[in-house]
Amino acid sequence: MAIIELAVDIGTTNITVFQKGKGIVLQEPTVAIAASRKNKLELLETGRAAEKALSASLGSAQVIYPVKEGIIVHEECARLILKDFLKRIIPERIFAPTVKAVVLIPCGLSIAERRAVENVCVRAGIREVTLVESPLALIAYTNSIGGLFVDIGGGTSEIACVSRRGIASGVTLNIAGNAFNARIIDHVADKYGLKIGDYTAEQLKTEVGSMLDNDVNELTISGRDRLTGEPRTVTVCARDVKDALAPVADNIIEVIMHVLNMAPPELLNEIRKKGIFFSGGSARLVGLSEYISVRIDLPVTELDALTEAVALGGGRLLEEPELLAQLLNIKR
Repeated sequence: MAIIELAVDIGTTNITVFQKGKGIVLQEPTVAIAASRKNKLELLETGRAAEKALSASLGSAQVIYPVKEGIIVHEECARLILKDFLKRIIPERIFAPTVKAVVLIPCGLSIAERRAVENVCVRAGIREVTLVESPLALIAYTNSIGGLFVDIGGGTSEIACVSRRGIASGVTLNIAGNAFNARIIDHVADKYGLKIGDYTAEQLKTEVGSMLDNDVNELTISGRDRLTGEPRTVTVCARDVKDALAPVADNIIEVIMHVLNMAPPELLNEIRKKGIFFSGGSARLVGLSEYISVRIDLPVTELDALTEAVALGGGRLLEEPELLAQLLNIKR
């Protein structure tokens, strides 16, 4: 019987799948449009197709984001989404292949939260599941003997000091891209008296967002006046976005310092030499790595594959089971 080996990163924003021998084979938003029929959840659209349908009238259907802040909050929907994604990458055969997967999870999940991830994967069709905390996948991706890894995604930030013996100190923080958007929404409301939604906040973050003091980009946006409710436009500059995001970035920096202070001296010496490895979709924010570097007084290296690094690291663990056993402290 054929065996297919995968590394699956189930993130708040995206699910990314690496297939051994092929590389990254899927990266889709973790969202579905679903309807309840005869007390049974039925998916209508998933991933990018679901995102595109969000602007249309959904009728009795509902939008479900099954992962919140790195934790599976809707197991049935998560199972159906993952099952649908697996169908896209695994060809139909008379004899179904055995699917094994390294599944990347945030560090610090509770036993119940880890069990929920495993249940979703098994019920979606993965026969054998190995749970691996994502900072371990990042050290595999970089092929480093140790380092400080900061992965800022959509719902969570992973901050961990890691060596080949495992995670020395680490935390999953529910401050990330979604928190950035929320702060932009609040700042525009306070400064301009304009109500905007998450889509416009995301647009501001990606198009003019910057943590650099000398950035002069600006963007004209539309929203509703807080007092009258009438449509209105304003021009928002990069400085506005920095003013909104600086407190959030400072919170992340505070946690990085806390994690550093908990690291053993030997690993701390390695981190001083190599600095911070930076990844995640929200790491794309212009000037964020420089902002963190200056305040922590460590160099920051942005990984080549910001959004795929965790899945690619999981893929390396598939290809090097000895390294996986070493990181998980499993005797072979």
